[in-house]
Amino acid sequence: MGNTTTKFRKALINGDENLAYQIYESNPQLKESLDPNTSYGEPYQHNTPLHYAARHGMNRILGTFLFVRDGNPNKRNVHNETSMHLLCMGPQIMISEGALHPRLARPSEDDFRRADCLRMILKWKGAKLDQGEYERAAIDAVDNKKNTPLHYAAASGMKTCVELLVKHGGDLFAENENKDTPCDCAEKQHHKDLALNLESQMVFSRDPEAEDIEAEYAALDKREPYEGLRPQDLRRLKDMLIVESADMLQAPLFTAEALLRAHGNDKPRSFQMFSVLL
Repeated sequence: MGNTTTKFRKALINGDENLAYQIYESNPQLKESLDPNTSYGEPYQHNTPLHYAARHGMNRILGTFLFVRDGNPNKRNVHNETSMHLLCMGPQIMISEGALHPRLARPSEDDFRRADCLRMILKWKGAKLDQGEYERAAIDAVDNKKNTPLHYAAASGMKTCVELLVKHGGDLFAENENKDTPCDCAEKQHHKDLALNLESQMVFSRDPEAEDIEAEYAALDKREPYEGLRPQDLRRLKDMLIVESADMLQAPLFTAEALLRAHGNDKPRSFQMFSVLL
């Protein structure tokens, strides 16, 4: 059993789906005991079998893990990555320097296979929650670099996966640790058409911060309409003007009031006339 488990793990890690599936189907004991959510430990960066199936776009095995073996795509590895993160890295993976390193010898239908895998993950339902709903795959989960699956799909140029993520509510405005949105990631990796598509969707969608501002304006609109100064406010301002003018002219209050009244409360004109009288 131990040798079989090791062979199966190696096949998953190497992305050999045919061999992995053959080992799984031909070993009833392995099928019975395998938990796709169990970490392979620190030497494997705490990736699970489900992580590796997603990483290589193994749609047959991924479907089995999710819908037969109770796999949970929200499980995290040491980098805080979910299965959806690894899936959306595509045939290229992000290395420590931040550049994209291509995995060679990938099948030409890789994008199709990954899109199929993504549909399965988005369809997945987990345990029933307190509110009566079921746990779903965290579409905007962030890893240690604050990347979402949409960041990786955009950087990898996987158009179909990007469309699926956006359709299911992926955050177009999410920023990673470099303050890059998914649109920025696509542009930096020279996926110009994809970047333009994401940019246009950002323009015509609603930024959550903008919605908060609009909500504040809506609340202001519901307040009582402004109808100008009340009579008591006007009287108070007039009294202040008379006192101020009297102080500046060094004249009695009634004189200042008379001058202001005569010149339509025009203080400069009142001062001019008062200096002529002096």
